[in-house]
Amino acid sequence: MNSNSSTLELFQRFMNAYSAISDNKSYSGSLASVQDSDGIILLGTHVTAESQELFQALESASKTKDAKILYAHPIEDTAMSQIAQQFMKYEPGAEEGLLALMAYHLLADVNLPESIKEFLGDLDLGYLEAESNIGEEEFENMLEIMKNSQMKMMIIGSDVMAHPRAQNIAKLSALIEKYSDFSLLIMPDTKDLVDYVGVSEVVSTLEAIDELPEFNGTVIYNIDNRHSSDKILHGSAQFARAAKIDDGDFISVSFAGVTIERRFKVEDELKGTIAINPTFDISVDPNRYKFERSQINKINQNSESNNE
Repeated sequence: MNSNSSTLELFQRFMNAYSAISDNKSYSGSLASVQDSDGIILLGTHVTAESQELFQALESASKTKDAKILYAHPIEDTAMSQIAQQFMKYEPGAEEGLLALMAYHLLADVNLPESIKEFLGDLDLGYLEAESNIGEEEFENMLEIMKNSQMKMMIIGSDVMAHPRAQNIAKLSALIEKYSDFSLLIMPDTKDLVDYVGVSEVVSTLEAIDELPEFNGTVIYNIDNRHSSDKILHGSAQFARAAKIDDGDFISVSFAGVTIERRFKVEDELKGTIAINPTFDISVDPNRYKFERSQINKINQNSESNNE
C-alpha cells in the first residue's frame, strides 16, 4: 500500500467516525471559506509547514475580517504568532483531551441531549488540564476572544489522523460542530477523494477518556514539507541539552525501528524537548502518529563534511 492510499484510508476512518455523531457525510467548512471567518480555532497542525494555502487563508482572514485566531499545537509557529491572538501549547498526544475540554467550555450553555451532558459532566477536568498542559484560564480566554465573532470555524489538522484515539477525536470534532456555532474543516481538505462507508460500522457514542499518552525524553515531530529540501533536525537549546548534542553536530536519530542521520541545528524560536524532523527524503509510515519518542546519538562533533 502506498502512502497516498494509506493517508486516504486514515482520512476515511476519521470521517466515518465523524459521521456517526454528525449524521452528515462531510464537515461544513472549506479551505475557501477560511478567509471569510472572523473567529478561528486551529489545532493539530504546524500550519506553515503543512499547508501554505491554509496559512494564506488565515492571514487573509486576519487582515480583511480582523479574525480572532486561536492556534493550538505542541510546537510554536513563528509565522502564526504574527496573526494569532492566543497560542495554546499542549502536550504531544493530548488532542483528544484538549478537544474534550474545548467541547466542555464551548457547549457549557447549550441545551444538549442527556447522553452528551453525561459525557461532558463525567470528564475529569483536573486530569485533562494537567496532562494536556492547558489550564482553565486559557479556555476562559478562548471564550473571551471568540465571543463577538459571527463566522466561526474550527480547523483540525492532519496530526490527529494517525493518533491512536483518532476516532474519538473525530467524534469530539463532530460534537462541537453539531451543537455550537462553529463550522468544521479537516485538513488536508480531501473529502472529495473519499468513498464513505456506512456509519453503522462505527459506534455512534463518545468513548470515555481514561488516559492521555505521555511523550517523555527527546521527541521528534515528523513533517513532510515538500516545499523544502532541508535535511536538518531543528530543535531548541533545551532539546540539545536533553539529547547531549550541540549545534552543528552530525547525529543519528532512531525512532519506530529505523535510524536516520541528520545534522542538528539549534533554533532560538523553538522551546522544549521536541525537534522538527523533515521526512521528504525518508519513508515514514503514514499510519504512525507524527510525534515520536526518539533516541539521539552523536556521530561526530560539529561535522563540516556532512552539512549537505
